Amino acid sequence: MRAVSISRGLVAVAVIALLATPVAAAEDARDTLRTLYRIALSADMCGFPMQKRQAEVLGKAIDKALSESGLDEDKAEELYRSIDTGLEAEGWEKVCAQKGDWARDYRAILAARTE
Repeated sequence: MRAVSISRGLVAVAVIALLATPVAAAEDARDTLRTLYRIALSADMCGFPMQKRQAEVLGKAIDKALSESGLDEDKAEELYRSIDTGLEAEGWEKVCAQKGDWARDYRAILAARTE
């Protein structure tokens, strides 16, 4: 009897894990999308440098993250606006400071994502 309940428990755990995997993958894609949107907005608003090839790779990465996130067009736009609002709340002067924390992070993330 105890072996049966343990087996049922293991099956239940396996089913939950299988169902949770797509949700976790979609959330990971949304986190990636947040980062990529922040990179794109920073390049635009701060004038941070981005080579043409890097912009192309970034665009493809955004498309892939959008696809994997499961967000529809309206939700993706809402996420983009929330990133923009968040950057504005941080203060563009701080965000765009050439020797600031985000400028360093920007360069590192851009290099890691586009090389």
